[in-house]
Amino acid sequence: MSIFEHMKKNNSRELLFFEEENLSLKAIVAIDSIVLGPANASTKLYNYKTEDDAVSDALDIAYYNSMRASLLRRSVGGGSIVLWGDPDKVKTEMFFRALGVFLNRWEGKMFITKSKGVTYDDLTNVRKESKYILGLDESHNGLGQIYITRAKGAIWGLKAIAKHKLGNDSLKGLRIVVQGIGDLGSQLIEELIKEEAEIIISDRIYDRIKVIQDKINNIEIVHPQDIYKTNCDIFFSCATEKIISEEGVKQLNCKILTGGANQMLKDQKSIATLREKEILYVPGYVINGGDIIQVSNELEGYGKEKVENELIEIYTNTLDLLEASKNSDKDLCSLATEKAEEYVKNVSAIKMLK
Repeated sequence: MSIFEHMKKNNSRELLFFEEENLSLKAIVAIDSIVLGPANASTKLYNYKTEDDAVSDALDIAYYNSMRASLLRRSVGGGSIVLWGDPDKVKTEMFFRALGVFLNRWEGKMFITKSKGVTYDDLTNVRKESKYILGLDESHNGLGQIYITRAKGAIWGLKAIAKHKLGNDSLKGLRIVVQGIGDLGSQLIEELIKEEAEIIISDRIYDRIKVIQDKINNIEIVHPQDIYKTNCDIFFSCATEKIISEEGVKQLNCKILTGGANQMLKDQKSIATLREKEILYVPGYVINGGDIIQVSNELEGYGKEKVENELIEIYTNTLDLLEASKNSDKDLCSLATEKAEEYVKNVSAIKMLK
């Protein structure tokens, strides 16, 4: 697929390539929109198989950052920085300092946040050259790890979904599968324990399961190949984007499918299969915006307490979307996209008045 075909898929505005050969630094920068505010560029370091894969991922991340911010009416735009390379080989202080120098060229129109393959120590090296970094943890003078805020926000989203689909006012006693227990999945499990949910976990990496086993007695573990068949109320995927194939959808034995990934479905045609099975599908970008609430507040100079208080907006926003979808002939994905795009269009029109 050509570069412009990739961009046309999500109507993305800008795509840039930045390279420092001596540092093995290859960066793909996607800007979806800066209408609402400076672009929140999730920064991911991953060893992609092809340039095509890297470009596609960069554009998708930027697009969903825009969507999440718009649905929550936040004054940040959507962007991404994909660093293409093997984390075990390319990471150096100068690698990330060079990224900081590049970031300064945007003069505040874009800031970066942590994503897969990038640590808070890596961002500290970026900060030696640039101040345009948000979402740092408390040990680095930030408001806390964004995965924690994201998990807490997702709990509010789950409560809204359970209220709409199951008539439950809480998650207590609900059987919830968590697929993938990395940073977000692990934190989500801790939050679900507080909610007294019944938790089932699965991951392809045993060491991650062992960590959870050491913390929680008698937690139910299911082999990855059997996870979709597991009887549960909610299936929450924290695995990679678009991991669930049509075959996986056919196996699902749940009432609700959602997750931390923006899109869990490999093929959007699977939405029809989910509807036939009477499984409510809520794409992750509807409920996983806790980090957006955090960085938007941080950008405006507010503290942690305000962030915590505003996470309930994910509950009200999710419930409103679900009720609107139920009362119309539009599926939730289409309705969410329409509302997000409408808000950006309206803000853009207002800004033209200046």
